[in-house]
Amino acid sequence: MSNKIQYPEMRAQVVTSLRSLSNLEHQRTRWGKLSEDGAYYDDLDLNVHVFYDDTMVLPDPVESVGSIITTDEVDVLEKLNSVLEPIIDELGDQPDAAYLAHPGWSAVVNAAADAVQVLERNGGDPQV
Repeated sequence: MSNKIQYPEMRAQVVTSLRSLSNLEHQRTRWGKLSEDGAYYDDLDLNVHVFYDDTMVLPDPVESVGSIITTDEVDVLEKLNSVLEPIIDELGDQPDAAYLAHPGWSAVVNAAADAVQVLERNGGDPQV
């Protein structure tokens, strides 16, 4: 896989954000909280920025094929975008708790879990 992906560091960010988005317990217990040593922080905003701004694998994953993802990862990321983007459009800058309480949030968690599975099958996080 390393010869197919131009930016493995960016892919690592995508995989990390997908893992965060796919784990409801992590979201409930870690989002919005700084670790005791101050070295770790996670929230929805950070993950959304990874997908839409930093790596731009969303909203159009096809544009990231070869640089960050492989062709067979496009469908699962399109599915994630199809459930995540409407909730972002609806809720905007509301707190993470509003997202977690949204009736469509479980579809986001499930789509992210499906995406993690596919990306891990294809080599996951090349930094690990």
